[in-house]
Amino acid sequence: MLCGEGMADGQNIISVLLSMSAGLLIWVLLRLRQKRRQKIIFETEDYSGNARNPQSLEEPDANALAELDKLLTERFDSE
Repeated sequence: MLCGEGMADGQNIISVLLSMSAGLLIWVLLRLRQKRRQKIIFETEDYSGNARNPQSLEEPDANALAELDKLLTERFDSE
């Protein structure tokens, strides 16, 4: 009978240890998630969505015109 009680105590100890480690892992994961969210919020506060130099976008450059010509040619040649 003594042997059976020792096994039950061992299983209880293991169950408690596993429960504690699972709780610790959940706590660590939640903390990491919270830190990442705060980092994302902090980084996006500086983003306004406005162009840094909107005047440079008013006139297309040669590369942009060449790319547009290429896309239009591909589009209308395929039809």
